[in-house]
Amino acid sequence: METLEYDHTVFNPQQQEADKALAVRFFRAPQKDEGKSSHEGRPIFVDTDMIEIRVRGDRNNIVIKPVTNEIKTRFRGAWEAYSKGQNSTLEGTPLAEWPSMSASMVEELKYLGFSTVEQLAQASDSVCGKVPGLTAMKQKAKVFMEFSKGAAPLEQLQARMTELESQREVDERTKGDLSEKLEELTAKYNKLLEQVATKK
Repeated sequence: METLEYDHTVFNPQQQEADKALAVRFFRAPQKDEGKSSHEGRPIFVDTDMIEIRVRGDRNNIVIKPVTNEIKTRFRGAWEAYSKGQNSTLEGTPLAEWPSMSASMVEELKYLGFSTVEQLAQASDSVCGKVPGLTAMKQKAKVFMEFSKGAAPLEQLQARMTELESQREVDERTKGDLSEKLEELTAKYNKLLEQVATKK
């Protein structure tokens, strides 16, 4: 019986959840080709796609290595963005857009690998324990996200009301234009009737 082969990492929700705590960056760098260097008797370097993996909030936990097919699958979204020439993909609320953040706090968190409120809310407890004040920020981020979820229906309603108001204005303008055209046509019709009556 034929066995279907597939990449187990694609269907591993635990891995995907754990990867949310990682800051991933793809880049290109020259790497020494040991085989070619040995054959040529001189150092030969080849431009290679590399990945930098950092645990957000932990400046000492950084891995840099060449990109493999497993890496491309595991970090598919970031790899596709890199392949298309985009530096990174940002999904969520940027820290700079969060009223609770000062400019200096945004820069400090950026240095630690955090770019969005969602990333901050998902910071692991082990990382929070290493950075003073990060636990409190994480809790504030969680509260902000919960509040935002509750406010979402209201924002959707406001957006719908704005849309309907705009449509009403368009309808009124259209109605006004039609009224003007009707008046013009009526005036022309009455004028024609007068001309016909005069000729008789």
